[in-house]
Amino acid sequence: MGFEASALEAARGVDKPILAGDFEAQLPPLEKLALAARKGGKAHRLDDLSTDTRGKLFTALLRVMRQGPIEGDEEKDAKRRQVHATLAEIWRLLGDERRAELAKEEAGDAKVAPWLLAHTGEWDKVAALHEKEGRFGDAAKLFEEHDQPKEAARLYGLAGNGAKTVELLAKLGDRDAMMEAVKQLPPKQQEEALLAAGLGDVLMEILVQGERWEDVGALYERAEQWLDAASAYEKAGKSHKAARAFDKGGKTEEADRLIDLEVKPLEESDPAAAAKLWARFGRPLQAARLAKDPLEKFRLLREGGDQEQAVEVAKAEVASLKEAGRTPLILAPWIARSGDTAAALKIYDEHRLPEDAGQLFEELNEPELAARCFEVAGKTRKAADLYERAGNTEAAARLRALEPPPAPKATPRGPRPGGPRDGRGGPRPGGDRSRPRGGRPAPKK
Repeated sequence: MGFEASALEAARGVDKPILAGDFEAQLPPLEKLALAARKGGKAHRLDDLSTDTRGKLFTALLRVMRQGPIEGDEEKDAKRRQVHATLAEIWRLLGDERRAELAKEEAGDAKVAPWLLAHTGEWDKVAALHEKEGRFGDAAKLFEEHDQPKEAARLYGLAGNGAKTVELLAKLGDRDAMMEAVKQLPPKQQEEALLAAGLGDVLMEILVQGERWEDVGALYERAEQWLDAASAYEKAGKSHKAARAFDKGGKTEEADRLIDLEVKPLEESDPAAAAKLWARFGRPLQAARLAKDPLEKFRLLREGGDQEQAVEVAKAEVASLKEAGRTPLILAPWIARSGDTAAALKIYDEHRLPEDAGQLFEELNEPELAARCFEVAGKTRKAADLYERAGNTEAAARLRALEPPPAPKATPRGPRPGGPRDGRGGPRPGGDRSRPRGGRPAPKK
């Protein structure tokens, strides 16, 4: 909206509120006019308006100005004074300083809306008003936007925004004030504020002074300084975190030392728990030493790369099962694990269980054998995947070629032309006209 239109709108907008003595309703049109008078970064004058519009606006503003004090109603009179404060701003913008001073005298200590001051460039007045009324964060933002970090830091402190206070004081280089501000923050906020300001070294200093070793470890871990992190975690009594950090730092013997301290008390009382602890830290061979279950021991040994010892465990289990008189089908998995795959396959073949054989050989990481078993079982897709894993792309392609093509998606069919759904209700072209509407054929004559 241009200044001409805004002036006419303001003149019309204050007319009825003046007659009704409604000062609250007078403010919006006057505030809009003040904004329009500054629009585009330049002041507009009454002379910029056409004769008719200038007369209407000038008359309306004079009527606003003639509104005198309200006796016996302080609240209403306060709103009247605010109207005069806004009017003073309008006269000033229009270049009439004399009337601006008169309106300002009538306004007393009343202020215009803060957003209006901000728009007219008087941000310092807005900031002062925000601070006076306890809106410290809003005041701080204004000072920060206008490159006054010291005052902004003070106000952010009053607003309880410690992170911004620390950030601005760090930029100013006022270390003493910054450290004092940091000490007022809870531990979590200290970390966030100092890291956001790029002051990890200051944070480390504070953490070490406070002997907050777990936080020290986390800070070193974030920087991928694994051995320093491990030492800090060990000081904090966090042996699991320390062991993992030692591992990542390449000091596996130090990690073993810490794990061993926890495992030893369990080795006699709860060997299964001790084995799980070694396994949890990626030490399958140490875990296998304590495992009691043959299958678990076999798997842990294979995971740790001791294939020879794993085979010995399998052979011992075969002998134990034979001695117990178990059936060949119970023996078959352990026979395969002991390395005699031909004998195991023969048992599965005799019992017509190729899929069971496939699952076992897949577990033993024998994808080619597993694929053949699944192919015999008719599981061609699974077999093709395993052939690919084994590098036998020719066999995989052969099986994939046998897969039926995906069924085409059904497309919805609309009603036929002339059918009952098209609104005409006539017979379908080529249809049996002897069939009545009920759907049954007409009786033969």
